[in-house]
Amino acid sequence: MKLYASEDEAYQIRTGREIVAAYPEIYNQWIIQDIKQKLETCAKIRPDIAGGRSIEDMFAIATYDYWQYGIGTTEEFFNELLGASDKKKREYLTYRGRFLYIDYLNKKEDMHLLRNKWHAYQLLKDAYKREVLLLESEQDFPAFAAFCQRHPTFVVKPVGLGQSLGVRKVEVGNANLHTLFNQLFTEIETENGHWNSGTEKGVLVEELIEQGEEMAVLHPASINSVRIITVNFGDGDIRIWYPFVRIGVGGNFICSGATGSIEAGIDAGTGVVNTSGIDKFRVAPIDTHPDTRIPIKGIRIPRWRQLCQKAIKMAECVPTLRYVGWDFAYDKDREWIVIEGNENAELSGSQIINREGKREEFEHFIGYHPTKEYWWQGKYPSRFENIKSEA
Repeated sequence: MKLYASEDEAYQIRTGREIVAAYPEIYNQWIIQDIKQKLETCAKIRPDIAGGRSIEDMFAIATYDYWQYGIGTTEEFFNELLGASDKKKREYLTYRGRFLYIDYLNKKEDMHLLRNKWHAYQLLKDAYKREVLLLESEQDFPAFAAFCQRHPTFVVKPVGLGQSLGVRKVEVGNANLHTLFNQLFTEIETENGHWNSGTEKGVLVEELIEQGEEMAVLHPASINSVRIITVNFGDGDIRIWYPFVRIGVGGNFICSGATGSIEAGIDAGTGVVNTSGIDKFRVAPIDTHPDTRIPIKGIRIPRWRQLCQKAIKMAECVPTLRYVGWDFAYDKDREWIVIEGNENAELSGSQIINREGKREEFEHFIGYHPTKEYWWQGKYPSRFENIKSEA
């Protein structure tokens, strides 16, 4: 089995199938099913990208692209990379390829400070401005019951998963608290079990953020947020990379690029949205919010200067994590508060919004070009001919 850049789809399909067979510890039945379901969903929305290919062939091509370029399954459609040239694929900062830069910028031993949401809360509690509780065992039930009295509506999250996996709003109502307590553990354990990254144990429950009117008006049902990526160059030099706003749709509570929310670019100097909105399927630019009818371009992010200062302050709190994607919400007190910090934040937002790859620009921005040929070297053993996996 050989891995190399090729635009021959027959080779891509053959190699993709060989990779799945060679890495059974990665491609369990749940992962395979999840990838195929995503491809099926994307193909229905963007049949022009699917190009009449079968799900099995798309799965094989996506597997090849994942190992060759680090392209994530949905990126094949979001960035129109399925069947694209080698040149175009290399122009993009990809889902897995970003780790080549994260490994350079962030200290591995300190990644847990943000990856573990409980560790992040303990470190940055003052910036959260809401109560968060960690549930680990039956011994935590009394604290949970008291929490529910204070917060009859709250948010539940897995401790260590990203992309909004397992996140939902809970309304206690007349529920039996012990039954609810056990149900939350079962849900999170099931969600963790589906993913190779689901190794952190425990459940987080968070006080629901009461959103300020200026941001709530965009879509009242969701906590609309701003993503700011900070890069810390040291000696107080912290810079921002392509900020953007996320706005929920369809009455959904979750507001995330992974769940189909609208994203639009923000001018970093003024805090004014300067692009049309877009969902990740890129069917067409979104000029007006489909539910609230608010024009996307021209939205003014409230207290923008305060938000930028808050992002820089957060970056200063984790100096060994030089690259972080911060998610902020605007609360009822007209303050920007931290939703979470992501030490391995995706770089896809700026590319999808601007409809172009940003790899070369990002490398110039951080002053670094990766030396490894493949993102997976040093993470997975090489089972390819003529490729040595670096330690």
